[in-house]
Amino acid sequence: MTPNPRRLITISTGDGRWHGKWDSEFLVSLRDLRLADLVEDDHKKDALVSVKLSVQKHASFGFSVDGRIITSFPRKCSNCSSPYCSEIDTQFNVWVLLSKRGNREVSLPEVGGDDPSLNFTLLAEQVIYVKPGNEADLDSLIQDTIRITTSIKDTCSESCEKSSFTLHNIGGSRSGCIDMRWSRLLELKKSYS
Repeated sequence: MTPNPRRLITISTGDGRWHGKWDSEFLVSLRDLRLADLVEDDHKKDALVSVKLSVQKHASFGFSVDGRIITSFPRKCSNCSSPYCSEIDTQFNVWVLLSKRGNREVSLPEVGGDDPSLNFTLLAEQVIYVKPGNEADLDSLIQDTIRITTSIKDTCSESCEKSSFTLHNIGGSRSGCIDMRWSRLLELKKSYS
């Protein structure tokens, strides 16, 4: 049994601690976020990730969070296998909603209620539910955002992205190789087999 990893990026939902709107910044590494498998160069697995959060408390039900993730790390082009620097500068939005203490029932805001800034925005956003007073853990959301953003653009240039894919045999005629970017998916596949 593996111990629970420490939580890196959290928002406190304690009632008396924060009011209104505030900003938070976190600086962690890809290794801290358990994303070292994205980097093929062993010496660069500690690439830094900057996470900036703008949090706003909404009366009686929770928080809206606008986040920005900035990082860069070495990759190999999925088309031509040339090394390049993958630069990520992306944003995310999430709602942290408070669930009632005694049961699993969740208090959702009334869409179209008194706060016009909330109209219909809640329906299109990601939501994390926490008990009042607990911390909302954003680690998995940030991990998923980086992983998805990395997989969307994994070519070294626009011209390489538009060209057709080619296969390169990097071993002997009978040896097979696995691109390390697929290692996490292969681990998951083996664990379910």
